[in-house]
Amino acid sequence: MKKVSIVGSGNVGVNSAFYIAESAAANVVLVDVQEGISAGKALDLMEAAPIRRYRTMIEGSDDIAAIAGSDVVVLAAGLIRAPGRDRSEHFQENAATARAISADIARHAPDAAVIVATEPVDAMVQVVVEATGFDRLRVMGVGGILDSMRMASFIADALSVSPRDINTLVIGSHTSRMVPLPFYARVNGVEIGQLMDAQTVGRIVDDTRRAGDVIVDLAKRANAYYAPSAAIATLAEAICLDLHLVRSVSVLLKGEYGIEDVALSVPCKLGAGGVQQIITLDLNEEDRQAFAASAGPVRALFATGDERTGTR
Repeated sequence: MKKVSIVGSGNVGVNSAFYIAESAAANVVLVDVQEGISAGKALDLMEAAPIRRYRTMIEGSDDIAAIAGSDVVVLAAGLIRAPGRDRSEHFQENAATARAISADIARHAPDAAVIVATEPVDAMVQVVVEATGFDRLRVMGVGGILDSMRMASFIADALSVSPRDINTLVIGSHTSRMVPLPFYARVNGVEIGQLMDAQTVGRIVDDTRRAGDVIVDLAKRANAYYAPSAAIATLAEAICLDLHLVRSVSVLLKGEYGIEDVALSVPCKLGAGGVQQIITLDLNEEDRQAFAASAGPVRALFATGDERTGTR
């Protein structure tokens, strides 16, 4: 069976392990620097197996070498933002953490694909690509897939329909400058513009951009973790089972969409090894400009980086 290692045993890491176990896509190893936390949470998850009926193994370790032989490594370590603060709040600290873990990934799991969940996710994708030396298509961030899930949830609520019937697409940076694309939103093939008025569509777009902030503000010191974990599990399953799923993920762009050396979410075909194809959309002028503008917050982080993290 395939192997997925998750570095970081907080809420996102542990819930990702649970979802992956239920998918039966891979065995899971949880790794955390805090002694005992991964082993304890892995034991708790395995004690749920008899009633949840998953047959996958979940193990915990405080030794990063436990990621050896992984097909996928999930980076879920780092500081989380406080209510009222931006996702970039802990860029310096999390970039340093990501670089250190990336060196371990390159050493112990040189053939793995990497799923990045640490915030700010687009910038962390670039950090991981540079620090591991991996091909950029082996590193992807949980940005657009999560934003697309949230948009689908809002559409389902507005129309009182099953979320399973809804397909959505959000591209760009995982910031307030993200670019939801209502034209690509469908309810079992029907464009949402035929099912709701423009004002409702506009409200859903605004709600999608604010979704993460609303959760943090309501939950105070807790970030979102159920939906991000579900997104991570979907990506891990696509890679481990070579599913050829098309999802919006953050990848380091090299000329696609006219963007150079910035990681942004775009639709990609996902399978064995990671991103198998970056899909280029024929965007209208308004969406093209919005997409280019969404790169601004990511570029700004590196423009103000410092030598402590090795950012630029």
